[in-house]
Amino acid sequence: MNAAKDDFRLLEIGDTEYYGGRMTATFFERRFELYGAWYEGASRLQSIRDKDGNVIVEAQDPPRERGHTDLLGARLDFTDDYADPRRGIRLDVTRTHTPPRGSGSDYYAMDYSATAYLPIGKRSTWAFNVLRSDAVVTRQGETDPAALQQELGVNCSTIADPAQQAFCNEVIANRVAENTYGTATTLGGFSRLRSFPQGRYKGSHTLFFGTEFRWNLTEERTPFDIFVMKDIRTAIQLALFYETGATSDTRSDVTQRQNMRDSYGVGLRIVTASGVVFRADVGHGDDGTDTAIFIGYPWEL
Repeated sequence: MNAAKDDFRLLEIGDTEYYGGRMTATFFERRFELYGAWYEGASRLQSIRDKDGNVIVEAQDPPRERGHTDLLGARLDFTDDYADPRRGIRLDVTRTHTPPRGSGSDYYAMDYSATAYLPIGKRSTWAFNVLRSDAVVTRQGETDPAALQQELGVNCSTIADPAQQAFCNEVIANRVAENTYGTATTLGGFSRLRSFPQGRYKGSHTLFFGTEFRWNLTEERTPFDIFVMKDIRTAIQLALFYETGATSDTRSDVTQRQNMRDSYGVGLRIVTASGVVFRADVGHGDDGTDTAIFIGYPWEL
């Protein structure tokens, strides 16, 4: 979490595929849900690049790693509207298991999320979310840097530039940390810490707090048919949000305020009768300003 704005490396991945599915069983008029998902993918490391996209080192004959993730969860929903809640509380507990990929660790992550909705006047809602995510390693993966370099097809010692060699070693050190501690829910992207790139911060423990004021500018039932989108618009919504959170491989570090990163911004949404929410957010934080266009409310992923 102490990384500066430009303190990151890029991994060029190729030969990729990704697929999966999700099933949900609902009970008591969607007050209680059980859900499960399974995702599988494969990829091959091609190169390590600096923040400007310049090649630091190219992988030599790297293996194509394949792995999968399975997810089980439960939800209690005590809100007034499942798709567009304005009052009540929603609780989620999720267990995500990631078996070893290559020489990686065998671990699972437990997520606990609570979202509360407080009505403000006739049209507005003030939403609050807290997330705690913890990875539990059942078997550590490979932690020898030399062995990991050989597996990935890179050799950091052959890089002449000391700064770039340090960048390469940092990538290997991150892989060692992943194989030692596992990875909890990441921060950054469309759902949490929206001013930061997707997956900007990760570690074996995550703590997140978010609040969002949602002001429905209109309440209507207006049909629309735009290219491939056809639905009934029920509201146009303006949102103001503030988020803060931390990730760390040490449990106690995520609760310390100095380790947290902040994000704040504004969003515009179109809420439809089918339950789909079209969302555009502009967030600002330590890394600058970022824009996201997505489907669905934040904090749901």
